[in-house]
Amino acid sequence: MSLFKITGLTKRFGAMAAINDVSVNIEHGGIMSIIGPNGAGKTTFFNLLTGFIKPNAGQILYKDQDVTRLKPYQIIKYGISRSFQVVSLFEEMTVLDNVIVGTQRNMGYMNRLFARYDRQKDVRDKAMDILDRVGMAHMAELPAASIPHGDRKILDLSMALTTNPETLLLDEPMAGLSKAERLRITNVIKTLSQSHKVILVEHDMDLVFSISETILVLHHGEVLACGEPGTIADNEEVQSAYLGREVA
Repeated sequence: MSLFKITGLTKRFGAMAAINDVSVNIEHGGIMSIIGPNGAGKTTFFNLLTGFIKPNAGQILYKDQDVTRLKPYQIIKYGISRSFQVVSLFEEMTVLDNVIVGTQRNMGYMNRLFARYDRQKDVRDKAMDILDRVGMAHMAELPAASIPHGDRKILDLSMALTTNPETLLLDEPMAGLSKAERLRITNVIKTLSQSHKVILVEHDMDLVFSISETILVLHHGEVLACGEPGTIADNEEVQSAYLGREVA
C-alpha cells in the first residue's frame, strides 16, 4: 500500500491548469523532493495534498483513505503536517511558548489555549522534547522575534511536529538561508526522516540530489519524471527542461 496514491489530479485557475492530470504514487519512509522550474505547479501540488485548495478533478488517497476534498484541519488528523515558505510565528512569545500553543491544541486543551502551562507539565514536556529533537532546546526562553532566520525556519518546522504527524511536507525549507543555516536544517531533516516521511519542495539541487531517495519533477503542471536521483540526473528531458543542460 502506497502512502499517497494520486490519480488524475487537476487544478485550474481560470484557463490555466496549474496541475494537469497528475498521477503518482508516493511510498512510505525516507525523503522525497519535488522539483521543477518556477511555475511548474510545485506549491499548488502541496496545497492540494494538504487541503488548502481543492482540485477540479482527480483523487488523493492517503493510506487508502480518500482525503481529496478534506479541509486542512481534517487532513492533520490523518497524520499529515506542513511548513510554509513564509514563516509565521507569535513574535512576542518565546520559542517554547510558540511550540506550546500547538502542543496544547493537539493534546486536547482546545478550550484552554494559552492557559497557564505551568500546571500542564505534560504540555511543557512535550514541547521541550520537540525543541530538543530539532536542536533548539537551548533557545527555549528566547523571544521568537530575536532569533535568526534559520532558527525561525526550524521553529516553524517544530510547530508542524506538534500534531504528531507521520508525514511532513516542507515548502522550500532552505529559502533565504546561509550556507551554515542550510547545513543545519539539512541535518534536522535527515534526523526527522528516520521517523517521518518527508516530502519537500526545494530549489537547492545539491541538497535535493544528496538527501532524496525519490525525486518528482513537475513541468507545466505535469509529471515529467519520477524516480531515484541517479535516474533523474540522467533523464534527458529533465536535463533539457530543468537542469539547464543541452541534450546532444
